[in-house]
Amino acid sequence: MIIIEETEEDKNSVPVPDEDFIEEEELTTEEQKYRSAQELLDSLACVTRYEQGVKTLLDAAAMFEEINDYGDSAKRAADCRKRAGAYEKKGIEKAYREAVKLCEEAVTKMDYRTAISELNRFPDYKDCKERIDVCKKAVEREETKQAWKHRVIAAVIVVAAVIGVWAVFRLI
Repeated sequence: MIIIEETEEDKNSVPVPDEDFIEEEELTTEEQKYRSAQELLDSLACVTRYEQGVKTLLDAAAMFEEINDYGDSAKRAADCRKRAGAYEKKGIEKAYREAVKLCEEAVTKMDYRTAISELNRFPDYKDCKERIDVCKKAVEREETKQAWKHRVIAAVIVVAAVIGVWAVFRLI
């Protein structure tokens, strides 16, 4: 049997409390709101669509404005609103370029419909309305091709059936 003796250093060390027993610090309402707004800003990195990023920034600005007199909240609110404008401008341009690329590289009806859907996010931006019309015409063109293809297949089946019936009656 091994006996481990406790040294003087071990006796004087402070035990680390379990995470569950750590008491949360008391925060003022203003500090809680400030931290919530900051956490909202921190979540901006996870946003993929520019519309949600703009909303996140505007929501954070509103939260900072609720506590306008606390710390640098007024400055942070103004900064969030300014960033929201820049974020939207940059986001629209990026989304526009991606939608144009979708439209230009579209092959199927679904590709064109996806491009239309993306362009409809900001229909008044640059030449989106014209590009939407081009994509809609391409969808109509694809649908017309598909309809003619179905008609040709149906005609071939009818002709084959007529020939089959004619051959049967000829043998009789």
